[in-house]
Amino acid sequence: MAKVKRPIDRRAALSFAAAIAGGMTGSPAAAQPQPQLEKKGARGRGSDALLYRQIEEVMEETAKIWNSQKYGNLREVWDTDDKEPWYVPEEIAEPFFTWEELDKYWNRGGDQGLRAFRWQFSNLRVKDIGTGLALAIFDHFYEYQLPFPGAVPSAGKDRCLAIFRRVKGKWRHILYAQCPQGPEAYVRMMREKMVTPDFGTFRDNVDKKPKPKS
Repeated sequence: MAKVKRPIDRRAALSFAAAIAGGMTGSPAAAQPQPQLEKKGARGRGSDALLYRQIEEVMEETAKIWNSQKYGNLREVWDTDDKEPWYVPEEIAEPFFTWEELDKYWNRGGDQGLRAFRWQFSNLRVKDIGTGLALAIFDHFYEYQLPFPGAVPSAGKDRCLAIFRRVKGKWRHILYAQCPQGPEAYVRMMREKMVTPDFGTFRDNVDKKPKPKS
């Protein structure tokens, strides 16, 4: 029997986009230059090169899963034996503390999902905080587009904090928390990102011209 395609529920799609991408606060991606996804070598105090690389590999695996659009596979980079995973999305009033909540958050899709979602990280810092535990802070940048006609790409950026536990020789998340900037700092950051790359050259040329007499 042929599958009957259900009409897109725009309200559900908007809700899912806000949940999975961190809200609708990002400016349209086309209106700003690509972010500087800089210095992969930045390391926090107390970290070493091996630990940094191991955590970086988990982050790269996380990005690969997000970008595959198979969000439910994020379980693969978490310690699933932990009975109380902590996940703090900025757009949800209460953090998640159960696998049931996380699975529901990750596994919504189909006509209620997104046309495309892309996730990247940068400015990773890693710190050893005890036997088999590591702390990481980083920036995450996301781009997405909703599936209904007329939707345009949108984007945003946040700071994040994560704690990892070493399980059977692999580092796995046990906590993930988005740590958004305050409104004034966030708006300032977005305004700075809207500046076109050639403005510096334009400004320097203005500086070279004789100033009008008052």
